[in-house]
Amino acid sequence: MSDTNADKITDNRLILLDEQDNILGVARPIRAGEAIPVNGEYVRLDRNAGIGFKVARQEIKKGDSIVKYGAVIGTASVDIAVGQLVHVHNMNSNYLANTELAGLGGEKKA
Repeated sequence: MSDTNADKITDNRLILLDEQDNILGVARPIRAGEAIPVNGEYVRLDRNAGIGFKVARQEIKKGDSIVKYGAVIGTASVDIAVGQLVHVHNMNSNYLANTELAGLGGEKKA
């Protein structure tokens, strides 16, 4: 990522943990429908985002790595738009077996 004004976080509800991250962490709750600035554009969340949730900082294609803390934490299972929440519904975790995700709000994968 380049160090441009578009990359600067201007909303204190969001946090960039590492310049290599393609997600932003949610530091304060954001309600569905609220506009948030992501890379110089305002996007509206389609669902509530609690503390610790992840929001796509950039477009993430199916099969791309999900990067948090500068480390790969998973892989996108579908295309993810800028500003969309990133969680077990649209990524495969590198830390949990897919069969364990059913109890965490994710769908059980075969």
